[in-house]
Amino acid sequence: MTRTASHSVKNSQGAPQCGIVSAFAKEGGPASASAADPMLASMQPDELRGAMDRLGYATQSSLAQAIGVDRSTVSLWLEGRIGVPRPVAKLVRLLLVHESTTGRVAP
Repeated sequence: MTRTASHSVKNSQGAPQCGIVSAFAKEGGPASASAADPMLASMQPDELRGAMDRLGYATQSSLAQAIGVDRSTVSLWLEGRIGVPRPVAKLVRLLLVHESTTGRVAP
């Protein structure tokens, strides 16, 4: 198995703990990471917009503040000028799962 970057944290069986790291290590790239974890699939602007609505983020600024990015970055994602990074897509999808199971948005 190939080791990646400085992500050498292992579980008790000696495998990487992080699913992202293990997907990259097994197959060698981002395409395989999304196949291994559908939560890491690309996110289109309309999906992001729908997630914002469902999560109650009425403005780009409110979403940006919640996930720790600049408002202009959210604007670029919503315009489709740049892609939503896979970790951010996963974060937003996890927020949706949290919201659907608890009925509230995580702080």
